[in-house]
Amino acid sequence: MSAADGPRVAAPAAPVPDPRHRVTHGDPARPRRPAGQARWAWPAGYTAAAILLFLCYLRVSGTQPVTSDGASIALQAWDILHGNILLKGWMLADVTFYTTEIPEYMLVELLRGLGPNDVHVAAALTYTLLVVLASLLAKGNKTGREGLVRVLIAAGIMIAPEVGPGAFLLLLSPDHTGTGVPLLLVFLLLDRAPRRPWVPVAAGLMLAWALVGDQLAATIGVLPIVIVCAVRAYRGIVVRRGPARQYWFEFALAAAAIVSVGVAAAVVKLIRDLGGYVVAPLDTTFSPSAEWPAHIALAAEGVLGLYGADVTERPLSLVTALALVHLAGLALAVWAFGRAVRTFFACDDLIAAILAVAIVLNLAAYVFSLLPNTYWDNREIASVLPFGAVLAGRLLADRLTAARLLPALAVAGCLYLITLGYGVTRPQAPAHDQALAGWLSAHHLSTGLGSYAEGNSVRLDSHGAILLLAPAWRPHSVVVGAHEVQTSDFDPSRHDANFVVTTTQDGPAFYIPPAWIVSVFGQPAHTYHYGVWTIMTWNKNLLDSVH
Repeated sequence: MSAADGPRVAAPAAPVPDPRHRVTHGDPARPRRPAGQARWAWPAGYTAAAILLFLCYLRVSGTQPVTSDGASIALQAWDILHGNILLKGWMLADVTFYTTEIPEYMLVELLRGLGPNDVHVAAALTYTLLVVLASLLAKGNKTGREGLVRVLIAAGIMIAPEVGPGAFLLLLSPDHTGTGVPLLLVFLLLDRAPRRPWVPVAAGLMLAWALVGDQLAATIGVLPIVIVCAVRAYRGIVVRRGPARQYWFEFALAAAAIVSVGVAAAVVKLIRDLGGYVVAPLDTTFSPSAEWPAHIALAAEGVLGLYGADVTERPLSLVTALALVHLAGLALAVWAFGRAVRTFFACDDLIAAILAVAIVLNLAAYVFSLLPNTYWDNREIASVLPFGAVLAGRLLADRLTAARLLPALAVAGCLYLITLGYGVTRPQAPAHDQALAGWLSAHHLSTGLGSYAEGNSVRLDSHGAILLLAPAWRPHSVVVGAHEVQTSDFDPSRHDANFVVTTTQDGPAFYIPPAWIVSVFGQPAHTYHYGVWTIMTWNKNLLDSVH
């Protein structure tokens, strides 16, 4: 009998897989990551990165001296914490930050009290939130490798603010930088939430919240949403001849954005009617056309500074070399912006279209206004940085991956981290008038008059112990100030002011000629010279002569 005719031996049965041990298809010996770990990986990574970045930005912010701009917001937050919720008696600038940075300052001061470092902590917290929110918005609904690349591109562009002027714009006083935080939250809502009726309502309320604190939100938030929604509805209904009801979300969102302007105005009026703060009118005058070229040049320099690539009027040095590295991030943002503009009328990405319009409107409103005078005025276009970074992440991740440019981006990212490390190691700067506050305290001078540049700054530097008021100075009279002051502080029955401080270090705009001071108050009893300051004292209450 042949082997073929012999008894057959049954093949061993395949083992039944244990359902408790699931394996991946690629590697049967490697267990799949538990779902819980995958779900918490992104939040844990974001939290750890945010804490580390906050500590770095706190150091970079400390390289810039705290001025009266940040001090004013800190003092207003302190006043709210002590019961003056509506800031009664305060005369504010055309930007209040009442619903944007002031709540943040309140939180900081609640934890650590009143002092100049509050400005640095709040600035670092604001910029950390901007980086995190921008990277989340850049990620969109993408996961895996593409989602990670999007996050790293957006965060990488913003991760290392330029030491010096760039840090002053982004990591010091709350000059429109923090307005990007509520706007990015609005855009995140529109990007992640489903098309439901409650979404436009929520977006409108969030826009109104931002508008109460900063009217710039109308230019870079409300108007871009209205324009993009109108274009999408026109394209769908008129060009593609689709049913109008299909675009109910665009109509509702645009209507909610428009209504938010009225809601914010009503809230501000209500605060004023209840005796709260008074806001200076916003100057919307167009600048003369002859000034536009200079404004464009200043805006271009500002964009370079915001992206950390400002090398104008700088000698060749390590700082210049680090700034040149940042041209890579600016190039990505410009590339993404150009792509968004080129495909605007055919783009299905709502967020990319809104951000592109917001950048155009922000730059145009700035260039054609009366605002551009100095480099520091470029704080008006601070949102160009996070908006451009988001565009780069959303629109270029796939192209850069396909072109195999990720290794080059990794090298650029390492250089950016070196730049951040350089900023972290720079010396910390004392507050603008810290030395003056110490001298006044040592000489038992607690209430006096000065310019805006020293006023609130000295008060913050002394942790509220010294009240240095900033009236409006004229050749033969002094009147209560109308810019970031509390009018009740000028009441002679409450305070006894007996000295005046003047200095030339802050420029002619803040210099008080001694002849003006003597013309109003008479000859001083004593005159002291300390550093760059001149301190004149009297044996009477100077507030009796302030109208």
